[in-house]
Amino acid sequence: MIRTGDKAKMPAMPLLARGLLAATLLIGASVPAAADQNDPALNPLFHQLFDARDVRTAAPTEAQILRVLAQSGSPTADLLLARGTEAMNRGDFDSSLATFTSLLKLAPNFAEGWNRRATLYYLMGNLDASIADLEKVLAFEPRHFTALASLGQIYVIKNQRREALRAFQRALAANPHLLVAKRFVDAVRRMDGGLDI
Repeated sequence: MIRTGDKAKMPAMPLLARGLLAATLLIGASVPAAADQNDPALNPLFHQLFDARDVRTAAPTEAQILRVLAQSGSPTADLLLARGTEAMNRGDFDSSLATFTSLLKLAPNFAEGWNRRATLYYLMGNLDASIADLEKVLAFEPRHFTALASLGQIYVIKNQRREALRAFQRALAANPHLLVAKRFVDAVRRMDGGLDI
């Protein structure tokens, strides 16, 4: 495990990870308390996202989906999510891990709790633990496009390109405007001479 002050041993954060982390962390709190991955508003939002003309017109809907997913419906769970995220942002990985683990004990069905801890595990260099948590996210919300893109990136790092391609294609099925996933699909196919699944 990487200790809090041991930043020299942290893996470099690739561009996709920085972008996904930023998307995860720049989520507002202007969503009703009943929101989470079971919120009935998500289905129409995902349809609206799919029907958007381009990246620019899709962006507000994408942000709204991420806001809904980031709300557990429990003030205590939401506070733990915020505190764990703050600790992760300042590089206090031990505190962040303890906070996210407490959150998941309190709210084991909260997809975004698993997603944030998966991000933390990725930053700590524990790719297998990150994959396990991302699989939990996707069990609760199979359309969680940032989780799918994160999963794809981890598989690229692990040189499991077929699994990476599958994850990125699933991300694009949920959000066809996710440019980073499109770029990775193209890159993976070029690496494998047009590999498709």
